[in-house]
Amino acid sequence: MPNVVTPFDGRWGRATARVMATMNRDMERAAVEILDPAPSADVLTVGFGPGVGVEELVRRLSRGRVAGVDPSTVMVTHACRRNQDAIAAGQVTLRQAGAESIPWPDASFDGVVAVNSAQLWDPVAVGLGEVARVLRPGGSAVVLTHRWAIERAQPTDRWIAVVTDVLAHHGIVTTVSTRRFRSGQGIIIAGSARE
Repeated sequence: MPNVVTPFDGRWGRATARVMATMNRDMERAAVEILDPAPSADVLTVGFGPGVGVEELVRRLSRGRVAGVDPSTVMVTHACRRNQDAIAAGQVTLRQAGAESIPWPDASFDGVVAVNSAQLWDPVAVGLGEVARVLRPGGSAVVLTHRWAIERAQPTDRWIAVVTDVLAHHGIVTTVSTRRFRSGQGIIIAGSARE
């Protein structure tokens, strides 16, 4: 994905990466707990930002692997630096790409996590279709997003309806819940793909 510039690149991106690493850590941890992957699972993180969620997954997946995509050069750099040992060991693979073009084959992952990124996917239906495509039958997905981030663009209820309808269209049954995090209320959409 050469020469792609996102709102999270440049000086603003570097500052944002530092803030995200601190402020989103509890959300990243919660998403991994909700996903609850087996130690041997293969898990994809979409929009991994500075890589704290990748770290959380590495701790859980003693025999599995972590893959991730993020469109920002700055975020990829930060995440690779943060997870350099796991990358060197072959446990982690991070790529610069958007949710609309996940560079892995169909049914590659047991789980998919997206924390504070799905509200930026444009169009969200394409990114969700990609998530469904790479998820194995019986696999799980967790989309966790700040309510305030969703509400910048549209009413939360409308966004939730779009996400759950698109996932249902792709055979992923979802539940919706909310939880308070240090940076605000989070909307949690957790789903399971049909076997």
